[in-house]
Amino acid sequence: MIRVWLPTLTFFFFIFSGTVMQVFSPHWFGVPYELVPRFSMVVILFIGIFVNRPVALVYGLIFGFLYDIIYTNVIGVYFFSMAFTAYIIASIAQAFRNSLYTTFFLGLLGIVMLEIQVYGLYSIVGIAQMPLKPFLYDRLIPTLLLNGIFIILVYYPFRRLFHAIDHVRKQESAE
Repeated sequence: MIRVWLPTLTFFFFIFSGTVMQVFSPHWFGVPYELVPRFSMVVILFIGIFVNRPVALVYGLIFGFLYDIIYTNVIGVYFFSMAFTAYIIASIAQAFRNSLYTTFFLGLLGIVMLEIQVYGLYSIVGIAQMPLKPFLYDRLIPTLLLNGIFIILVYYPFRRLFHAIDHVRKQESAE
């Protein structure tokens, strides 16, 4: 049963990310900023930090491909960016002890990496029409604030879940 939780939870946050801003869009309230919830990416980064790199890479590939198919017109941008970011953050996380502070910092670093990669790739193919300065101030910073709050809110429940998954894995390997 524990093996079902991780993909189900990641898929839930994938769907939730796509719907939350339709209900709570800043444009509804006259705010000119773009808040982009990257909740499924945060979950994938947590997988990389708490579980391991290969699992995070696979989740990054799967959910990046889903993101490309459902939300974009260009296949491959999120497929590459989410997997690459998850792998790099998981690699960096191996050098640090898992704590709220390191997870928060690495989560935000992962969001910055993802946003800049997507912006850069879309700029190369001519899809991104937003200049760099408005991208940084009107999209990246508000996106970091939103996802930073999300990281803080879900850190302890996810840490508990990942420790339970690790405990089950150790019991299964001992048998």
